[in-house]
Amino acid sequence: MDLREITREQKMLGGAIAMLLFIVSLFLKWQSVGPFSGSGTDIGSWPIAIVLALVAGGVLAADALGVDLPGRFRVTSLAAYLMSLLVFYVIVFIFAIDGLAYGIWLALIFAVVGLALALSLHRADTR
Repeated sequence: MDLREITREQKMLGGAIAMLLFIVSLFLKWQSVGPFSGSGTDIGSWPIAIVLALVAGGVLAADALGVDLPGRFRVTSLAAYLMSLLVFYVIVFIFAIDGLAYGIWLALIFAVVGLALALSLHRADTR
């Protein structure tokens, strides 16, 4: 399969799905030290991450499905910016906590995949 054959709408929906999977990964185990473990929701700022992911995925899905959004902004720019914040959010916690577990790695993968799709859309929009 040639990735250049993926349509704009498929990339947008892929980014939205990546954000939903990112939200799911917040509820998985991010840290495990001996008998103790913690999920992404044990971090005090997890509601901010959920809001960022919902807005980023929501604007991409809405635009892909043809929903008119209020305001004057470029959807792909907003989504790429918010997804870059999520990548930064996960990377900060990778360096901040010990005993990393599978949930944080999944969160990083989903955030990077969403960001890559949003950046490819942004590049196409700015040409």
